Amino acid sequence: MRVRQRAFTLVELLVVIAIIGIWVGLLLPAVQAAREAARRMSCSNNLKQIGLALHNYHSAHKIFPPAILGSGQLTNNAGQVRFVLNTTGWAMLLPQVEQTAAYNQYNFGACSSSARNSAYTAPLMGNDQINAAIYGARYPFLECPSHTDAGEVFNNLPGTQDLYSMRNARRTSYLFSSGQMTENNSVYSNLLPRRLRGLGAFGMDGSATLDDIIDGTSNAMAVGESVGGRRKVDPKWGPWGLTGTRTCCTGTVKADTDDAAPVGKAFVLNPTLQRDYHINSAYNNDAQRRHFAWTFSSMHTGGAQFTSCDGSVRFISETIDFLVLARYAYVADKEPLPAME
Repeated sequence: MRVRQRAFTLVELLVVIAIIGIWVGLLLPAVQAAREAARRMSCSNNLKQIGLALHNYHSAHKIFPPAILGSGQLTNNAGQVRFVLNTTGWAMLLPQVEQTAAYNQYNFGACSSSARNSAYTAPLMGNDQINAAIYGARYPFLECPSHTDAGEVFNNLPGTQDLYSMRNARRTSYLFSSGQMTENNSVYSNLLPRRLRGLGAFGMDGSATLDDIIDGTSNAMAVGESVGGRRKVDPKWGPWGLTGTRTCCTGTVKADTDDAAPVGKAFVLNPTLQRDYHINSAYNNDAQRRHFAWTFSSMHTGGAQFTSCDGSVRFISETIDFLVLARYAYVADKEPLPAME
């Protein structure tokens, strides 16, 4: 006797497909969350590696590396550019992150980006091709996996209005904390004796020693995340890793307009600065929520990760009180630092 096999009806098939769709819809967010958790852990490991590298560098040199050496925006007393190297702190840290071969090939007498001061129309100074192979390479410790533009190459070869050349610059994900300062400010050795409230751990042609961080190394920011590319208002803005162009390396938390405020002077909180310099802030209320040049930001939900000057790593919410964030960025303001998590 022939046995007839029962087939699925169209209704039953549609029900099965709907159930599978529901399962996928329920599982997909969990899978995405697990992947982001893994990416965030990898980013945290990068920052731990950077924190350890900074301390190994300090042990060898008794000081942290400068954020930038020979900034193209620094001038002498006559208003002339002192010298142009634009060597970044990341280049100096290469031996501490198992990149000794690249370090040995880097010519520290040549620049990574030619430049001229913004007050002059003179030609760009420096040959940016000598170190191109080193600064144009990818370094995994400088790339957060959640930062989708990290590793992207950007070229902005010099024109009549450019202050810097950018030859095969690599987008990276981290900035040295410079407090209220940027590469446009004076050298660190000029700022430190003035006991400025807004001084960060890193600066131009110099940085802090552990003894200079009087607020305590666990209460002072060293390095933080920042995402460039489509997430910055101007695509030329960093971070840029070993390419020492404008906004390449310094992360800024600017709480008020007085860069030269001494320790003990009360903050005059500027609402515009709070809007533009907070974690993941939208510069000038940008409709696409893109960030300003020197600000800290990430593609992790709700905040960004930071390395403190003791080498520890913490995640800080984008809703943190802005003055608390500023006090974390300033290394000698003598202000108490409440819990930030």
